[in-house]
Amino acid sequence: MRRERLFGLLATTAMLLTLACSAEPAPHLRVVYAGDAGTPHADAYHAMLAEHFDVRSIPRNDLAKADLSDADVLIVDGQTIDRSEERIKTIPGAEGVTLETLSMPTVLIGGQGARISDDLNLLLGWRYG
Repeated sequence: MRRERLFGLLATTAMLLTLACSAEPAPHLRVVYAGDAGTPHADAYHAMLAEHFDVRSIPRNDLAKADLSDADVLIVDGQTIDRSEERIKTIPGAEGVTLETLSMPTVLIGGQGARISDDLNLLLGWRYG
């Protein structure tokens, strides 16, 4: 019985490896990253995304008026507070963002993602999550 299980496991593993090697390549996605333009965080995120996707970055504050017709996926990221100065400042959210703005597959990250979620009454923000 132990021998049969071993052969079954080996056969299953060989089949999965064959399928993985012969599978179609992943679709090429066009990603728009809307973040805190010019910050090390946003630059690093753009570089990481560029390794895997065709990525274009825009300032998060331009999101409401940006042309996203060429994108497959939207990623919205950013901080809600600025600690770079002696006194901590609150960073306002992206104004004018609606569900229509986010009408494509959208990933909301960080404090700004949570703020947008709350503004749109989505169940994944700070208020509801």
